[in-house]
Amino acid sequence: MTSAELWRLRRSAALHSLAVVTFTLLALSGASAAALGLYGLAVPLIVTGSAGAAGAAVITMAVWRWQGIEPGTAVPAGVTAQRTTRLVMATAAVAVVISGVLLAPQGVDRGFVIWVAALLAAALASFALLAGERPRTAE
Repeated sequence: MTSAELWRLRRSAALHSLAVVTFTLLALSGASAAALGLYGLAVPLIVTGSAGAAGAAVITMAVWRWQGIEPGTAVPAGVTAQRTTRLVMATAAVAVVISGVLLAPQGVDRGFVIWVAALLAAALASFALLAGERPRTAE
């Protein structure tokens, strides 16, 4: 593996590790919202944070494993794990929108809660679409 590819994989692993931390903080803020009884915001935050952190962790581990792969070897099983993880994150994004609509309070805050849930779902779906790496093994 060339130095440039190794650098690319290390940078990708570092960025995905940052995504794990960010999504974990999102889940923790949802837990504190649940403690206050704000379930319309809490559930979408917890689902988005949990799915995003788990997905980013799976992708990070796959990228770390690819650093030792030599050119010309078979594509590792981490590619399949990434595809499954992305599908689970996309499904969680749909669940975020549904839970945001179902748990939104009545009154003036309803639209705000639904928009927050929609933005969280869009962020999770975007991450599922754009995150990940594919090892460049065939040269």
